[in-house]
Amino acid sequence: MKFKVSDYPDRLTQIYGALIALGLIAYFWLAKILGFINIPEFRLFNVVIQTAGIYLACKQFRQLHAGSINYFRAMAIGFITSTIGTTLFAMFLFILFQIDKPLFESIIKDEPLRTYLTVYMATFAVWTEGMVSGTVATFLLTNIMDSDQP
Repeated sequence: MKFKVSDYPDRLTQIYGALIALGLIAYFWLAKILGFINIPEFRLFNVVIQTAGIYLACKQFRQLHAGSINYFRAMAIGFITSTIGTTLFAMFLFILFQIDKPLFESIIKDEPLRTYLTVYMATFAVWTEGMVSGTVATFLLTNIMDSDQP
């Protein structure tokens, strides 16, 4: 049996949120394997992953609803999708850092506030950063894409 997103229209935000989280997790492992996990500039690609997931969620919603999506619905879809993806990724990091303390230490070794960073604070910072970037990406996408009147 083939999985189709269109078979689950009520789970659109959960599906694309999970895909965002999977993309962020895959990018995290790629950064670790290739050795650029400590370069902050490469973290900007997280915004690209989130923006793509939000865009695809809105596009899928539009396809499921006869080409129609209003501005506030697009905002809600983007924000919920981003929240789910960011929260799942932060939970992944929290669990990983609890299990692998040397990995956590190697990541924060060059951070300016490293003496104050705990696993809790670091993953909360990742979650907050993801929420802000997801909100900004949602706002920009909904203002760029063609939507119906609210």
